[in-house]
Amino acid sequence: MILLLGGTTESLAVADELTKHKVPFVLSVISDYGAELARRHAKNIVETTFTDESLLSFCHDNQINFILDATHPFARVISQLAMDKANELQIPYLRYERQNIYSKNAKLKMVDSLEEACEYLRTVKGNVYLSTGSKTAPEYAEKLGVDRLHVRVLPTTRVMENLTATGFIASQIDAIQGPFTVALNYELFKRANSVVVVTKESGRQGGIQEKIAACEQLQIPCVIIRRPQLNYPAVVADLSELKEYLEENYEW
Repeated sequence: MILLLGGTTESLAVADELTKHKVPFVLSVISDYGAELARRHAKNIVETTFTDESLLSFCHDNQINFILDATHPFARVISQLAMDKANELQIPYLRYERQNIYSKNAKLKMVDSLEEACEYLRTVKGNVYLSTGSKTAPEYAEKLGVDRLHVRVLPTTRVMENLTATGFIASQIDAIQGPFTVALNYELFKRANSVVVVTKESGRQGGIQEKIAACEQLQIPCVIIRRPQLNYPAVVADLSELKEYLEENYEW
């Protein structure tokens, strides 16, 4: 049985591929929203945030013999935990990783952390458009001041309550679900009078190419927070590579 660690668009595509080839798997997600999306792609779903003990017991109880990690590139904690437990259980671990290809003409500012991004943003005058999600919005507000921030988030009650508690007002929030085209990004960035956009190195499926292209058209810089670098034992970048790997290393 494969444990597919999900929470991304890629994980749903992987789930469809496993289902297509009748490979038994269970798909894990960490939220109700994730579970809602996952139900269209997998029969066996578990909604949980794994800990050291719970992941180990889950693998034992469900006879997991392969961990396929298709979590978000910034979900470093669960990825490291999965690698550690796979090693402890002596079962294979495979990372399904998004790839990045950037335009050479874009005004890109590559940084390694939120703190480094804020150091740069303090040197820029004007509105900052955050397309990094809601979780880190309070930290940006604390470091830069909420007044100069405009944030794009998922339109959920919990997210809106958290942003309101932080001090964001309606005119500073784009509560909308993607995917986002270049044209839509352009209009949203322009409407917010953005002088700079902040995003994460989340890969093509995360919409980073469309954000960069919109910034190019507006001639404003795009700050990209690099993804964490982990020492994955094995990595594939697309479904064809995944199929080839499983054919060679697993019962496909």
